[in-house]
Amino acid sequence: MKNNILRIALGLCGAAFFASSSAFAQVSFTGTYTQNFSSMGTGSVTPTGWSGVSEAGSHNTFAPTVANYDNNGVVGVSPNFTSGTLTTSAVEYLVPTQGSSTGKGTDIVNYQNTLATAQNGEGSESLGTDPSGNAATILELSMTNNSGSNISAVNIAYDIDRFTTVSNTNNITSGYVNTGVEEYPGYQLFYNLTPSNTATWVNVSSLNPTILMGTTAGAVNVPNSVGITTVPTTTIDLSSAWTAGTTIAFAWLDDNGYSPSPDQEIGLNNVSIEAVPEPSAGLLGLVAVGAAFTLLRLRRPRAA
Repeated sequence: MKNNILRIALGLCGAAFFASSSAFAQVSFTGTYTQNFSSMGTGSVTPTGWSGVSEAGSHNTFAPTVANYDNNGVVGVSPNFTSGTLTTSAVEYLVPTQGSSTGKGTDIVNYQNTLATAQNGEGSESLGTDPSGNAATILELSMTNNSGSNISAVNIAYDIDRFTTVSNTNNITSGYVNTGVEEYPGYQLFYNLTPSNTATWVNVSSLNPTILMGTTAGAVNVPNSVGITTVPTTTIDLSSAWTAGTTIAFAWLDDNGYSPSPDQEIGLNNVSIEAVPEPSAGLLGLVAVGAAFTLLRLRRPRAA
């Protein structure tokens, strides 16, 4: 599946950068990668390559970009990244509980996955978020291309575990389509081919989550219910080649919703990333020879 990519500038006035993950250990990517976070057990240390960051702001920093929607006079904007401090510690190990304030805040959480029996292969833990008092909480994966080849596209799949539901406890414009639920449900996925020195991230807009309304659903549907949203294997054509020996970062952003309080508790699980093989030089050569042979036959005069 091709995706429409949206470039977003990071920081304020081009001066602030999203925190670099280069200071932390990175995944050595040789062509395939999977992670279900079960290695965390009841601990608080994230797996190699994973970190989290809190984005400064409040619950209405990222207002929905919906026509005729008035967020207290604030024009709707989509999420962008500001500078923050990455952490490799999930501060607490929790059993998700409906209505509990425990685990809500700017930290990343090691959730005991109470949905494990609902899906074959589901890990017993989820790396989760439940932003409060900030604009968003972000999970980041950093990987170095040790495949020996440049990579122009990757296949990616993951699960969004929905542990709790939400209710409308804030004042929001009456009749707004997302009243009582989050304007940006679930996780928005971004990637960055030069995370240590650039202010540009790319949003994989084809995987932006939506809320099922009536018979209309997006590619990634994250409804206000307990369950699992499985994001199917999707091909991401990178904006430029991920060259051998360099680092790429993937970021899953959980917005602090404007309407609900508290937010829906969600977790990321069963992450799978695979390089899309490049056509070999030999194969391209055979294609060229075949095309030339076909052209020659078309030009050869036919016998009377």
